[in-house]
Amino acid sequence: MKYYRDLREWLETLESHGYLNRIRRKINKDTEMHPLVRLQFRGLREKERKGWLFENVTDVSGRSYDMPVALAVMAPNRFVYALGMGVRSAEEIVAKWAEAQTHPISPRIVSSGPCQEIVYEGETLLKAGGAGMLPVPISTPGFDCAPFLSSGHWVTKDPETGGFNFGTYRGQIKSPTRIGLFAFSYQDISQHWNKARAMGKPLEAAIVIGCTPNLSYCSTARLPVPEYPVAGGIAGEPVELVRCKTVELLVPAYSEIVIEGIVPTDEVEPEGPFGEFTGYMAHRAPDKFMNVTCITRRRDAIFQAFLSQFPPSESSVLRGVGLEGVFYKLLTVDHKMRGIVEVALLETAGSHGVCVVRMNKAAGAKPIEALRILADLPRAAPKILIAVDEDIDARDTDSVQWAMSYRIQPHRDIEIRETKVSTGLDFSLAPPSSRTEVTSIKASAILIDATLKWDYPPTSLPKKEYMEQAQGIWKELGLPDLQLKSPWFGYNLGSWSEEDEQDAERAIRGEHYITGEIRQGQRLRLQKTGKE
Repeated sequence: MKYYRDLREWLETLESHGYLNRIRRKINKDTEMHPLVRLQFRGLREKERKGWLFENVTDVSGRSYDMPVALAVMAPNRFVYALGMGVRSAEEIVAKWAEAQTHPISPRIVSSGPCQEIVYEGETLLKAGGAGMLPVPISTPGFDCAPFLSSGHWVTKDPETGGFNFGTYRGQIKSPTRIGLFAFSYQDISQHWNKARAMGKPLEAAIVIGCTPNLSYCSTARLPVPEYPVAGGIAGEPVELVRCKTVELLVPAYSEIVIEGIVPTDEVEPEGPFGEFTGYMAHRAPDKFMNVTCITRRRDAIFQAFLSQFPPSESSVLRGVGLEGVFYKLLTVDHKMRGIVEVALLETAGSHGVCVVRMNKAAGAKPIEALRILADLPRAAPKILIAVDEDIDARDTDSVQWAMSYRIQPHRDIEIRETKVSTGLDFSLAPPSSRTEVTSIKASAILIDATLKWDYPPTSLPKKEYMEQAQGIWKELGLPDLQLKSPWFGYNLGSWSEEDEQDAERAIRGEHYITGEIRQGQRLRLQKTGKE
């Protein structure tokens, strides 16, 4: 299958699969757009969540924009993410991630691209309104201090090595030609900025808005390797890049919009507040900013934004599924661990704080060893790591809590490990009022081995054939559609004798009196207590 050429081809695919809401009525980008899409993440099941395309966009001043806004179109759910990875089901995503990382395809430089059909530079940039020409939504109306670029893929180049970074960072719209930049000190763009500062020069940057899913997925996955080649690995073909007009950078040729500029390294200014993926507002703090030198766009450009903030959200799917692929490769390819079935970062924890690793110990999986590898990651370590058996649904908190209730003993199966701070947005590290530099604060992770340590009796549910028969009756009765949770039928966990099995078989034949007779023959006479 040939990969998607651009954002519009991707939107056509979403619509053909029933995953796009096309809204033609007038929608205010500042007060109505994000709240409307937010409702589906608070009130619908994951598989019912869709992408949205707003075709008639206005703002609080009543202004109308000449481009539609695509919101939550990259990852409203894992099924859409699978489409973007070019696989048939969500279960195939991690294997595709591993393949793309181990078999990257280098990008191809082309002489021109649709992203530069219209060029605004110098006086034309100011006359067009600069960044003000773009319908940038307010993500958390009532708390955010401005419209923010939420899906801005920032392209920068390492001043020492020349290697490119294609990372997603938020961008506060501060003026027609100035955009704020928030990035932690350990992130690639901050490392590039620090190197440029040490050399006494500014940092060139470009912000890509509206591209194909493979690029968005790589930009948000915190890959330990360059993003462009891995994106090519996902697509099965090179990403085509075009040179920017005012900076020495390469950007995807089929992007919708590109904002070029210079990031000063001799001064910073306050940035934020902004609603973050942890479910809390990020406070205002000094950070970097970009002076815009040029904006290029397609003639019929589509603005695209992510829906982040309170989990679950599009951001939690993007971040979680991408990191799951990174973690799975780390365990199975880099550390050659056998028996790793699945790595799940729970959406309700922002796809960051809680990680569940499903494993088959009979195949050689070592629970605590696997969790230690993930806990020792320098930039993306989860805070709560849980190992579960293959029969546990790693994405269902009820199933995971059942395992933690009856398959662990805290003194034996729990380890607390000191870790590096993976996000300064975790307010459990320090009060918001004293957050100058949280990377120096001690952080820790809890590792829980919630796997079976020996054979257990069967789960106390009817066997599969009886539950399947009951489903048939359920449908005949016209009862509501079921969303069955695992486990939904009983299965043997090893501690079950042939005699137990025979007794159960007699019961479903109506021969339980025979079992009673056998039990009568197995009576034990008790010794007298001395009080009789």
